[in-house]
Amino acid sequence: MKIADHIKQSLDAADRNELDQALLSACIAIDGTAKKTYAEESTVGVRFRRFINDHLDIIELMFGGLNLQETVFPFKDVKGKIGIGFADIIYEKFRCNLAHGEELPDGYGVSVQISNGHQQFVIDLEKQSMTLPQSAIYALGLVCVLAPVNSDQKIGSNLYHYRDPINVYVVDRWWGKIDCAKKIMDFDAQIRVKMDFTTV
Repeated sequence: MKIADHIKQSLDAADRNELDQALLSACIAIDGTAKKTYAEESTVGVRFRRFINDHLDIIELMFGGLNLQETVFPFKDVKGKIGIGFADIIYEKFRCNLAHGEELPDGYGVSVQISNGHQQFVIDLEKQSMTLPQSAIYALGLVCVLAPVNSDQKIGSNLYHYRDPINVYVVDRWWGKIDCAKKIMDFDAQIRVKMDFTTV
C-alpha cells in the first residue's frame, strides 16, 4: 500500500471514532515515510523515533499545549529504564502493540476529541500509562503528508484534510510541502508546557 492509502485509512477510521485503527494507520504511514527519509538506517525503531523527533515542532503544534521536546515521561522503556520521550511512547507502547495485533497495555489509549480545541490527555502515574488526545493521530499523519519524500503521493480526493490551530491542509495539496507549511504555522502563539516528573 502507498503512504496515501494509510493516511486515507487513518482519517476514515478517525471519522468513525475507531481511534486505535486510526493511530495504527498513522504509525504505518510513519514507518513507510521514515524508511524513505532515512534510507541508510535499517533499524525500524530507530528511524521511526527519529522521524517523530525531527518533526516534534509540528507534532507539538497539533498535539496542543505540551512541550514534547523536553518533557520526559516517568514510564519504563522496553529495557526497564525509567524516563522516556514522546517518540518512545508512540513506538513502544502504541505502534508495536497495535502493529503486532496486541492489545494496548492497561491505561494506554486514545481519547475522543470532545469538540474542536477540547480534548483529553491523561497521564496516570500510578499505572505508568497515558491516554493520548485524538489530535495526536492527526499530528502524526500531517507530518507524513508534509514530508518531502511523499511529494509524489495522492489520495485522489480533496475531502481529506488536517487542521492546526489556524490552518486547514487539504491533504492532496500539501504532499511534501513542509517548508511552505512551516511558514504559515503559528509556532509563536502556541502554549508549550514542559512537564516535570522528577519529584514523583
